[in-house]
Amino acid sequence: MQRLFVGFSLLALLTSQAGNAAKVSRTYPCHRLSAPPIVDGEVRNDPAWMSLPVVTGFSVLGSSFTLAKQTEVQACWDADALYLGFVCEEPDVDMMKFSIADGGDAWLDDGVEIFLQPGGAGHQVYQLIVTARGKRSGFEGAPDFTKLQAAALKGDGCYSLETRIPHSLMETSPAVGMRWRGNFCRNIFTMKSGGDRFTSWAPLKTRFLEPDNFGELAFMGAPPARESLQKLNDRLNGPYRRSLIAKVVSAARKAPEYEAALKEAAQDAEYGKAAMDLADRWQRVKRAAGEAGKTEITELRTAAVDAGSLENASCRFKYTYLIYRLLEEN
Repeated sequence: MQRLFVGFSLLALLTSQAGNAAKVSRTYPCHRLSAPPIVDGEVRNDPAWMSLPVVTGFSVLGSSFTLAKQTEVQACWDADALYLGFVCEEPDVDMMKFSIADGGDAWLDDGVEIFLQPGGAGHQVYQLIVTARGKRSGFEGAPDFTKLQAAALKGDGCYSLETRIPHSLMETSPAVGMRWRGNFCRNIFTMKSGGDRFTSWAPLKTRFLEPDNFGELAFMGAPPARESLQKLNDRLNGPYRRSLIAKVVSAARKAPEYEAALKEAAQDAEYGKAAMDLADRWQRVKRAAGEAGKTEITELRTAAVDAGSLENASCRFKYTYLIYRLLEEN
């Protein structure tokens, strides 16, 4: 109970920051690897990616962080190329349909868009698109997309993408200490389970091509020590994490409104199972709120997503059950 109270006490502080992705500036520490990733679409099990920071917390155009269908991004470089890895949450992965071939209008298929501005503000922006099937196209800046190596892999509830962008494609090479502006965006067209169609890593206002609102890639040397990697991830994803905590803590405060009815209904032969299922879901939300400071970001997001439908389901159940009891007594 004390941990839950501590979680509630965070709400006032967090609410002012939560959901306000438009004020979040993004910088990704892009480390140099001596053994770069193998570009085969496999991100999570590649030792190269395991040594690098992961950023998430994509936001909806002109709005706050998206809850459904989040995206993770990693980046690294070597003497020859820039490498990007994406893991795209997609419950509807088996329903994705593709129509675009290499060189086509790739923004019409599920996939990611990559924006890079090596010269900084006012210089040429290069736009590359890779579909969830691994098909490639280039648009802004007319980059030669045929130089881009890409691979896609369908997973359990997600798909992953890897790209290798040779420095020759943009006719410039990074060096330690340099910063490039850029952004990573996602197109979602498979919508059975919902989601937001257009999301981005660095928050944008109305469209993907907004260089003034891009984030930055900060080019660095060797990756951090493994023991410090989690702290780095926590720092990079701090604003998103705080927004999730605020949602979960706010939801947990509503649990008492339904607990008495759920406890009573749990003893009823007809309503018992549904009541216990809802009570279990509330317990998970309360546990995530009470332990918000140490709860993994994936668990926080699961609780936040569930909280969105849990209150509505509990409200319907509560009044349906109360009407049932009233009729039964009469």
